[in-house]
Amino acid sequence: MKTPLAALSALAAATLALTGCGSSQASSSAASQASSGKIQVFAAASLNNAGADLEKAYEAANPGVDITFVYEGSAKLVTQIEQGATPDMLITADTKNMDKAKKLDEFSGSDSTVLVTNKLVLVTAEGNPGKINSLDDLKTTEGVVAVCKEDVPCGTLAHEELKKHDITLKNATTEGKVTDVATKVTTGNADAGFIYTTDLAAAKKKGVNLGSVDLPDVEPNEYPAALSKTGASSDAAKKFNEWLKTSDEAKKILAGYGFNTTK
Repeated sequence: MKTPLAALSALAAATLALTGCGSSQASSSAASQASSGKIQVFAAASLNNAGADLEKAYEAANPGVDITFVYEGSAKLVTQIEQGATPDMLITADTKNMDKAKKLDEFSGSDSTVLVTNKLVLVTAEGNPGKINSLDDLKTTEGVVAVCKEDVPCGTLAHEELKKHDITLKNATTEGKVTDVATKVTTGNADAGFIYTTDLAAAKKKGVNLGSVDLPDVEPNEYPAALSKTGASSDAAKKFNEWLKTSDEAKKILAGYGFNTTK
C-alpha cells in the first residue's frame, strides 16, 4: 500500500507530465499556425507561368498556406502599391521599379534579393510573315511590331535597343505588359515583338513555333524580390520568401521556364 507521501508524489508527477504534454501540444499548434496563412505576391507578368508551379509546389509542402499571385507589368504593380495596395511580397522584372517601390512607405527599409535574370529577345510570328530576320529589318518592315510601354521593364529595354540602332518602327502596337506582347505575336496579330526568352520558351511548350532574333548587346535584367512591412510581420510570407531564395526546388522550377538562377 502506498503511503500518502508516495501518492502525492505520483500525483504531482502525473500532473507535471500532463502539463508538459499540453505545453508541447500548444507549442506545436502555435508553430503550425505561425507557419500557415495567406500570402499575396505582386509579381512581374513574365513570371506567370513559373509562378503557378511555384505556388503549387510550396502549398503542397506546406498545408494551410494559401498563396495568391497577382501578375502585372512591374510599373503598374508599383503604382498599385503607391495607391494603397499592401501585398506581402513584390517581385519586379528590373531593379528600377523595385527602387521606386522601396521609396514608398510599405517597402521602406526592405531588403531586396535578386532571384533570377531574364533576357530580351525579338520574336517573329509563325512563318515569319513580316520577313524579319534581323534587328535592322525593323527599319523597313511594314509589319506590325509589338512593344511594351516604355515604363515597363521589357519596354525600357526594347526602346533603348531601338534607339541605339536608330530604328523608328513604322507600324508599332504598344502593350501594357510582356505577356500581352507575347499574345499578340503568338496569335498572329503582330508580325514581331520584343519579349523575354522565358516567354519564347513558354510559347514553344504550347506548340507555337516563333522565330527569334538574339539581341547580344542587351544586358540581362534582374528580378529582385522584397517583403513589404505587411509581409515582414507574417511568418508564412517570410518562410516563402526564404524558400524562393534558397531552395533547389524553386530554382529548378524557375530554370525550367528559362530563367537564369545563377547570379
